[in-house]
Amino acid sequence: MKFKAFLVVMTLVSAAFAGCQPKSNNAEKTPATDSISADVPDIIMPDITLERADGSTLQLSSLFGKTLYLDFWATWCPPCCAEIPHLETLSKQLSDNQDVRIISISVDQDREAWVKKIAEDKPAWEQYRISSEDADVFFSAIALETIPRFIIVGPDGGIINADAPRPSDESCSATILQSIQGIE
Repeated sequence: MKFKAFLVVMTLVSAAFAGCQPKSNNAEKTPATDSISADVPDIIMPDITLERADGSTLQLSSLFGKTLYLDFWATWCPPCCAEIPHLETLSKQLSDNQDVRIISISVDQDREAWVKKIAEDKPAWEQYRISSEDADVFFSAIALETIPRFIIVGPDGGIINADAPRPSDESCSATILQSIQGIE
């Protein structure tokens, strides 16, 4: 019995440290994981439609103008949800900085699960959901195959860091602030 409990615990621990794979409408998978380089200033974020919890939509490009710290996550992803308290701390740390926007983008296909989660958590930073139609094209364009994934985007929409530190990483805030200084 102890061995069985050990196996369950080890499975849960490995799932917590591994990335979750976004659920896709596309049965065919692309090879390799997150192959885009961390420093890719010549790549512009693809423009996608984002949905707010109230059902209204906007284009990602409408958020450009400030440095964006993008969090790609899902309600069904334990490592993603484990980052939420750290995102809250990061949001508070950077709340006075007018040059940064922290934005979470859910890849949930289950809209109701997403709406319920943000209603429960009441995050202080912006929350959006990527449309199912845009998800496959977008993930392919930025080589995103696992979540959670954090990306720093410059005011012009250029990707500054395609594999930014997680909010739980002590260097996260400093990395974001250095990105802003690199732009100025």
